[in-house]
Amino acid sequence: MVVITLVTASLVVITVDYKGGSSGPLAEVGKAALSVVAPMQDGVSRAFHPVSHFFSALADLPSLKSQRDALQRRVDSLEQSASTVTSLQYQVNQLRAEINLASTLLSGMQTTGADVVASGVSNFEWSVTIDKGSHDDVRVNDPVVAASGLVGHVVQVTPTASKVLLIVDPDSHVAARLVVSRETGLLQGGGSQDLSMSLVDANTSVQPNEGVETAGYQNGLYPPGIPIGTVASVQATPGALTESVTVHPAVDFSTLDVVLVVLGPRSR
Repeated sequence: MVVITLVTASLVVITVDYKGGSSGPLAEVGKAALSVVAPMQDGVSRAFHPVSHFFSALADLPSLKSQRDALQRRVDSLEQSASTVTSLQYQVNQLRAEINLASTLLSGMQTTGADVVASGVSNFEWSVTIDKGSHDDVRVNDPVVAASGLVGHVVQVTPTASKVLLIVDPDSHVAARLVVSRETGLLQGGGSQDLSMSLVDANTSVQPNEGVETAGYQNGLYPPGIPIGTVASVQATPGALTESVTVHPAVDFSTLDVVLVVLGPRSR
């Protein structure tokens, strides 16, 4: 009976409201109810909107993490590619400079390119190992140069590799010449310090930053005209017949990776 009564009452209300339209007796009641319910709905919506967003974000977390990981892998890949391109460009520039050196100062001499595969720098010896040996016609005492200047000479050879004594080694001696005055002297390595050029005539006017190159004595190891470095300072002793010149090497041995070996007469 309760259900029948409620259904009947609902039908009556719906019929009256439909026939009365917007001017019917129930229209004002509906407006009053809307004015009361609407603010309540707005408050409930504002209260639960962040909560719904929170649970929505929780549902999207796996997808966002996957996207983040994919983007990070892409960034890592691009950074690695950029680093590789920079390294390759540096090597290309070095090879171009060495080709230019081989076609000018070393014109008419046979050379072979080599990569530096190990460094033996210590307190007792300054040397590097290259990946060319007797199978490539490399011999002991063959000069070794880089794009920027003189590196040293070969002191030990195996079939596939060679040891190069650097000009900065204290046991290294190079017949050198000042580019401007053309005065000659003997250049000795100083390890981590600048090279020392002795036997320079005391009357020689040495210019600041003057270039120093190989003198190419008849029995010397090195061809003439190979850049060695620039004058760093001059030390003169009053009354002495000679003065000492310190020379900053042209080659940065800490970044040395590609060199040219000037092959001796036996391999020409």
